[in-house]
Amino acid sequence: MKTRQQIVIKKHVELYCDSSLQGFLPPLAYNMALIISCGIHAFLTRQLPENFNEAWYIFVSVTTTSFLWMGFLPTYFTTMNASYQVILIAFCLFFNASITLMCMFMPKIFAIYFVDESKIKFSSAVGTETSSINTNIQPNQIVPAT
Repeated sequence: MKTRQQIVIKKHVELYCDSSLQGFLPPLAYNMALIISCGIHAFLTRQLPENFNEAWYIFVSVTTTSFLWMGFLPTYFTTMNASYQVILIAFCLFFNASITLMCMFMPKIFAIYFVDESKIKFSSAVGTETSSINTNIQPNQIVPAT
Protein backbone atom coordinates (compact mmCIF):
# COMPACT_ATOMS: atom_id res chain seq x y z
CA MET A 1 0.00 0.00 0.00
CA LYS A 2 1.10 3.44 -0.84
CA THR A 3 -0.13 6.83 0.10
CA ARG A 4 -0.32 9.90 -2.00
CA GLN A 5 -1.24 13.39 -1.05
CA GLN A 6 -3.10 15.26 -3.77
CA ILE A 7 -2.37 18.85 -2.87
CA VAL A 8 -0.02 19.93 -0.14
CA ILE A 9 -2.55 22.45 1.19
CA LYS A 10 -5.31 19.88 1.68
CA LYS A 11 -5.21 17.60 4.67
CA HIS A 12 -6.19 14.58 2.66
CA VAL A 13 -4.19 11.39 2.38
CA GLU A 14 -5.39 8.57 0.17
CA LEU A 15 -4.50 4.90 0.56
CA TYR A 16 -4.57 2.77 -2.55
CA CYS A 17 -3.20 -0.52 -3.84
CA ASP A 18 -0.10 -0.04 -5.92
CA SER A 19 -0.92 -2.45 -8.72
CA SER A 20 1.48 -2.58 -11.60
CA LEU A 21 0.55 -1.88 -15.18
CA GLN A 22 1.94 -5.30 -16.16
CA GLY A 23 -0.79 -6.96 -14.09
CA PHE A 24 -3.50 -4.79 -15.64
CA LEU A 25 -2.62 -5.04 -19.33
CA PRO A 26 -2.83 -8.82 -20.09
CA PRO A 27 -6.49 -9.22 -19.03
CA LEU A 28 -7.31 -5.95 -20.78
CA ALA A 29 -5.59 -7.10 -23.98
CA TYR A 30 -7.43 -10.45 -23.82
CA ASN A 31 -10.77 -8.68 -23.39
CA MET A 32 -10.01 -6.34 -26.28
CA ALA A 33 -9.07 -9.31 -28.49
CA LEU A 34 -12.41 -10.96 -27.66
CA ILE A 35 -14.30 -7.74 -28.33
CA ILE A 36 -12.60 -7.26 -31.70
CA SER A 37 -13.12 -10.88 -32.79
CA CYS A 38 -16.80 -10.79 -31.73
CA GLY A 39 -17.26 -7.52 -33.57
CA ILE A 40 -15.71 -8.84 -36.77
CA HIS A 41 -17.77 -12.04 -36.70
CA ALA A 42 -20.99 -10.15 -35.92
CA PHE A 43 -20.30 -7.68 -38.74
CA LEU A 44 -19.63 -10.46 -41.23
CA THR A 45 -22.74 -12.47 -40.25
CA ARG A 46 -25.20 -9.58 -40.10
CA GLN A 47 -26.64 -10.37 -43.56
CA LEU A 48 -27.17 -14.09 -42.98
CA PRO A 49 -30.68 -15.59 -43.02
CA GLU A 50 -33.24 -15.41 -40.25
CA ASN A 51 -31.60 -17.98 -37.97
CA PHE A 52 -28.71 -15.57 -37.41
CA ASN A 53 -30.72 -12.41 -36.83
CA GLU A 54 -28.94 -11.70 -33.52
CA ALA A 55 -25.73 -10.64 -35.26
CA TRP A 56 -26.79 -7.00 -35.61
CA TYR A 57 -27.50 -6.70 -31.87
CA ILE A 58 -24.19 -8.35 -31.04
CA PHE A 59 -22.42 -5.90 -33.34
CA VAL A 60 -24.12 -2.90 -31.69
CA SER A 61 -23.22 -4.23 -28.25
CA VAL A 62 -19.59 -4.81 -29.21
CA THR A 63 -19.33 -1.40 -30.86
CA THR A 64 -20.65 0.42 -27.79
CA THR A 65 -18.32 -1.63 -25.60
CA SER A 66 -15.30 -0.67 -27.67
CA PHE A 67 -16.29 3.03 -27.70
CA LEU A 68 -16.82 2.94 -23.96
CA TRP A 69 -13.40 1.37 -23.40
CA MET A 70 -11.76 3.92 -25.70
CA GLY A 71 -13.08 6.66 -23.47
CA PHE A 72 -12.58 4.78 -20.23
CA LEU A 73 -8.89 3.90 -20.51
CA PRO A 74 -7.42 7.41 -20.91
CA THR A 75 -9.76 8.77 -18.26
CA TYR A 76 -8.93 5.99 -15.82
CA PHE A 77 -5.16 6.39 -16.17
CA THR A 78 -5.19 10.18 -15.97
CA THR A 79 -7.45 10.37 -12.92
CA MET A 80 -5.29 10.71 -9.83
CA ASN A 81 -8.02 10.32 -7.21
CA ALA A 82 -8.60 6.63 -6.40
CA SER A 83 -12.22 7.17 -5.42
CA TYR A 84 -12.91 8.74 -8.83
CA GLN A 85 -11.29 5.73 -10.49
CA VAL A 86 -13.60 3.38 -8.59
CA ILE A 87 -16.65 5.46 -9.52
CA LEU A 88 -15.52 5.60 -13.15
CA ILE A 89 -14.97 1.86 -13.50
CA ALA A 90 -18.29 1.09 -11.74
CA PHE A 91 -20.18 3.47 -14.03
CA CYS A 92 -18.52 2.10 -17.17
CA LEU A 93 -19.21 -1.51 -16.23
CA PHE A 94 -22.84 -0.71 -15.35
CA PHE A 95 -23.35 1.22 -18.59
CA ASN A 96 -21.73 -1.53 -20.66
CA ALA A 97 -23.77 -4.30 -19.01
CA SER A 98 -26.98 -2.34 -19.44
CA ILE A 99 -26.41 -1.76 -23.15
CA THR A 100 -25.42 -5.39 -23.67
CA LEU A 101 -28.52 -6.67 -21.88
CA MET A 102 -30.73 -4.29 -23.85
CA CYS A 103 -29.20 -5.40 -27.14
CA MET A 104 -29.60 -9.07 -26.27
CA PHE A 105 -33.00 -9.17 -24.58
CA MET A 106 -35.07 -6.20 -25.80
CA PRO A 107 -35.87 -7.84 -29.19
CA LYS A 108 -37.09 -10.94 -27.36
CA ILE A 109 -39.19 -8.93 -24.91
CA PHE A 110 -40.62 -6.95 -27.82
CA ALA A 111 -41.50 -10.20 -29.61
CA ILE A 112 -43.17 -11.65 -26.52
CA TYR A 113 -45.40 -8.65 -25.88
CA PHE A 114 -46.04 -7.09 -29.28
CA VAL A 115 -45.76 -9.74 -32.04
CA ASP A 116 -48.95 -11.58 -32.98
CA GLU A 117 -48.35 -15.34 -32.93
CA SER A 118 -50.92 -16.06 -35.62
CA LYS A 119 -48.92 -14.09 -38.18
CA ILE A 120 -45.59 -15.83 -37.59
CA LYS A 121 -44.41 -17.90 -40.55
CA PHE A 122 -41.64 -20.45 -40.50
CA SER A 123 -39.69 -21.49 -43.55
CA SER A 124 -38.43 -25.01 -43.91
CA ALA A 125 -34.71 -25.57 -44.14
CA VAL A 126 -34.98 -27.84 -47.19
CA GLY A 127 -37.51 -26.18 -49.47
CA THR A 128 -39.11 -22.83 -49.89
CA GLU A 129 -42.43 -23.85 -48.32
CA THR A 130 -43.77 -21.73 -45.52
CA SER A 131 -46.15 -22.76 -42.81
CA SER A 132 -47.91 -20.77 -40.15
CA ILE A 133 -48.74 -21.74 -36.61
CA ASN A 134 -52.22 -23.20 -36.10
CA THR A 135 -53.50 -21.74 -32.85
CA ASN A 136 -56.91 -23.46 -33.06
CA ILE A 137 -55.63 -26.87 -31.92
CA GLN A 138 -57.06 -28.02 -28.61
CA PRO A 139 -54.98 -29.98 -26.06
CA ASN A 140 -54.98 -33.77 -26.62
CA GLN A 141 -56.43 -33.31 -30.12
CA ILE A 142 -55.03 -35.49 -32.90
CA VAL A 143 -54.21 -33.47 -35.98
CA PRO A 144 -54.06 -35.31 -39.30
CA ALA A 145 -50.85 -34.89 -41.26
CA THR A 146 -51.15 -32.83 -44.41
